[in-house]
Amino acid sequence: MNLEEKEYFLKAGFTTEQYEEIRTGKKQGLNVAIYANKNFLPIQMRQIRLGLLEGLAVENYAKIEYDWFQMEEIRCGLKSGVDTSVFADYKIPYEKMRQLRKGLEAGMDLSEYTYLNAGVIRQIRKAGLSGVDLSSHIERSYDAEQLQEIRYALEKGIDLDKYITVSFRAASIAEIRIGLEQGIAVEDYATMEYNWQQMREIRKGMEHRLDVEQYI
Repeated sequence: MNLEEKEYFLKAGFTTEQYEEIRTGKKQGLNVAIYANKNFLPIQMRQIRLGLLEGLAVENYAKIEYDWFQMEEIRCGLKSGVDTSVFADYKIPYEKMRQLRKGLEAGMDLSEYTYLNAGVIRQIRKAGLSGVDLSSHIERSYDAEQLQEIRYALEKGIDLDKYITVSFRAASIAEIRIGLEQGIAVEDYATMEYNWQQMREIRKGMEHRLDVEQYI
């Protein structure tokens, strides 16, 4: 370790952790000038250093406005060769960036859904991969967990719309979905009168051909 160099950086206001990122970059033969900025957190510096090491256009994310999670998503996008301009906006949280990036990597531009939360965008992406359409359910404001259960059903060719509303919890929708998969008459318990635990007990009773009339 070059003690004089370290002392220089520490006196200039860099932390020991920041200096270590600079020192490591120099040892790797990188142009560390792009991230030798004491306003970058060490972990931000690391994302820029990794990008330089991978030969990426780090200027796309070597900006103070991005947190290190966002930097990582942009770096991963650059690495996989997608158009990072679709999601390289510091106002987009990294969770959304991740779903937009993964969508692009799968050939889907999901930028029109940026107004939705990351969990919903994830379900749209998963639905796209399996060739099902959640658009009508998104318009009805089903949340991410509900959409996941609806997606599972649609992937098996099961239409839940006759039995569910947005008022059902995801766990209740799951019980209805499982019942339909098993060929059970779910209309006997697909009602807001029952919580999901009760639905499960009724479903299991029907599955084992028990007389469930006493607790329906």
